[in-house]
Amino acid sequence: MSTAIYDGIKKEIVEAMKRGDTASRDFARVVKAELDRKGDGRPLPDADAVKILKALRVTAEENQNAFEMAFLDKYLPQEMSEAEIEAWVRANVDFSSLKSPLAAIGIVTRALGPVAPGDRVKRVVERIIHG
Repeated sequence: MSTAIYDGIKKEIVEAMKRGDTASRDFARVVKAELDRKGDGRPLPDADAVKILKALRVTAEENQNAFEMAFLDKYLPQEMSEAEIEAWVRANVDFSSLKSPLAAIGIVTRALGPVAPGDRVKRVVERIIHG
């Protein structure tokens, strides 16, 4: 269970304090408080932290807050493209062993985690199934 995102946010608070960067310090504290709230005070695993950061990113986009979006982007993993997901699926999923071809969606999302959003995986799997 990796907590690299949580640990990075904590480190960001300290580094921002040393730099005198109050904007980064304050926003990092807000993000950490949200992660702490969802994790009941324990470090949150990266898979869960990504969900929270994505939700915060949506809010930042709605508010057109470029600073917050840039801050969150530093901690969000780069998502795979549909072509990358398709290449992974073709190399790693044996559709003939599945009861339903759509079961591949769950296999792929569990294996790839937050770098492969479920809606994108679903489109790729459906495209592979239907040719």
